[in-house]
Amino acid sequence: MTAVPRDVVPDGTFEGFRTGARATAIPSQFFTEVLPGIEDAGELRVTLYALYAITRGGAMPVMRASAIAAEEPMARAFAHHGGAAAVRAGLEAAVARGVLRSLALEDGDLLLVVNTEAGRRLLARIASGAEATPGGGVVATVEPAALPSRPAQVYEQEIGLLTPAVTAALAEAEAKYPAAWIVEAIRLAVLNNARSWRYAEAILRRWETEGRDDESAGGSAGRPANPFDALIHRD
Repeated sequence: MTAVPRDVVPDGTFEGFRTGARATAIPSQFFTEVLPGIEDAGELRVTLYALYAITRGGAMPVMRASAIAAEEPMARAFAHHGGAAAVRAGLEAAVARGVLRSLALEDGDLLLVVNTEAGRRLLARIASGAEATPGGGVVATVEPAALPSRPAQVYEQEIGLLTPAVTAALAEAEAKYPAAWIVEAIRLAVLNNARSWRYAEAILRRWETEGRDDESAGGSAGRPANPFDALIHRD
């Protein structure tokens, strides 16, 4: 095997970092906590480039997603791998992973900052109007999320997390029963030490077939009647 002299570099091989070249600081947490979870090479390329581009200088450490995609290194890297759309997907993946934070603009672009305390403060100032939007863009108006229904709120307060299955069951119940019935059934389930939607649903079904009475008068020692009593066979 013929040895290659140290001063001979094959075509296309990186020749090494120049002395005095500007360095980019990347938090060590990226390498210990974030990097092990990135499996897509495109996401990794875009994330590393964004960390460099956003923090390399300028009036504010914030950039548009479209500006990052248009820079020559990104355009060259993704010329045959999805182009600007692939860069945008990589940036959105970095936002979803928590490396970057974003703010939507009315023109469909994204403002991006590195997810640091300073970056979050800057994005909050831009969102509130205290800081001008770089490039003169307009921050998109985000419609407030619909508040949960009263039964859903009571379920979360009294029983626990709203899983998709419980959310669907509550929606079905709300289409069938008055909201006040559902709220009271949930609270009776809790009072009867049976913190589950199945128990509250059994109360609603009994009210539907037998009529709704004052549940607080049922049962022993002031406890509400058990809606599953009819299912228990006693000798």
